[in-house]
Amino acid sequence: MRKTAFNLLGYSSLVLIVYGGLIAQVNAATHARANNVIRIWIIGSPHTGDLPKPIVPSEFRRQVENLGYTIDVQTFRAMGFAAKFRQALQEHNEPEVLTFDNYGVLSGIRTANGWFDGIVTDYQTASSLVLVHEALGSLLPPQRGWVMLIRSAINYEAARTLSMRRPVCNAELGVPVDSPTIEPQLRQALETASFAARAYLSCDQSTLSVVSDASRLGQKCFLADSDTQVDSVRGCRVSGNRNLAFVSLVSTFSSQRRVFTDRGSLYGGDLGQQSIFAVLRKSNGAWQLLAITDDPVNTVARSPLTTPALERLLDDEQASGFAPEPAQLLTPDGVYPLPAAGERFGDFAWEPSQSKEVIGQIVEFLFGKDTSRGRTRLFFLPRHERKLSSGYLLSGGKSAWRVWSISKSGDLAFSQQRTYTR
Repeated sequence: MRKTAFNLLGYSSLVLIVYGGLIAQVNAATHARANNVIRIWIIGSPHTGDLPKPIVPSEFRRQVENLGYTIDVQTFRAMGFAAKFRQALQEHNEPEVLTFDNYGVLSGIRTANGWFDGIVTDYQTASSLVLVHEALGSLLPPQRGWVMLIRSAINYEAARTLSMRRPVCNAELGVPVDSPTIEPQLRQALETASFAARAYLSCDQSTLSVVSDASRLGQKCFLADSDTQVDSVRGCRVSGNRNLAFVSLVSTFSSQRRVFTDRGSLYGGDLGQQSIFAVLRKSNGAWQLLAITDDPVNTVARSPLTTPALERLLDDEQASGFAPEPAQLLTPDGVYPLPAAGERFGDFAWEPSQSKEVIGQIVEFLFGKDTSRGRTRLFFLPRHERKLSSGYLLSGGKSAWRVWSISKSGDLAFSQQRTYTR
């Protein structure tokens, strides 16, 4: 009886050992498969309730394969996704990449389809999310949206590597910086712009103040509430003349958020590529920064209104040093223009400069004037234009605006600046 019991116990132990070994082999195989997979989760819109298509651009797939990885794509409707994501985090089965077209996926939102929980419910979740700028833009839907990495995912570092590749220029206008036809003075402007862009991205205010023109509107920088590491800054295109220069640049960077607020606590960091547009003018023999922006309206999704086409009208043969008359703002200080009857938007209005030598105007807006994340947006208009629709603007609390009048020689006159709240 004892012998039989002993044999049964030994047999049971052998079974457990063999079974345990099989479990270990299965877990090892599963882990091996996970080690070379980058998982992408695509979340649909809370407004439509649709299930997005599991489409990944072939170019992105090739980039992943070049790193020795494969892609696994899953799609989800927005309704109920927050619970699925929280479960994935608990099981350590979260994806490397999230992409979605509505910020409500993060924050929670109510639509005609009901209330949708946001995926961010605590500090730990927020700090694990990293917003990718520009670099993985091919994953975004046509109407644009957000791409995020999950720090706790198994292959986060591989996804991060894909997001930190050598930056690619988006700018199309102006002379390429590697062109031998660039005038020496514009090469000097490019050098100053590169220096200023690095300071702007890293929020090095002391350096930024040294290279900034006294007439620069505000002293905002890129991510004021973050510790930012700038990996590289690359010049793309430059145009202008001896007095005024327009420069497009691109960078790679990474940052960690220091300050978490009600509006800025939904993710813990930023990285990737960032395009920059800068305007400089020559003052006392040196180039100085007049305006710098990371606004995609001026850097990526350009339109005729936000493209510096007027640089073709600048003339190096014109005598310089004579500023034109400034434009006169007609919209009162503190007023956000209301739409006329039957119209959707109001107009910011001004009386253009009466100087005959003026070739064009820049209307400059600084959104969020009193916030840490202010943003500049520039509009390039013909010399006789006298209004701009508020439909082109952002909401950002208290904001400031003014009009630049630009002469053929590149000399400038600034209107008074006025503010409004939206």
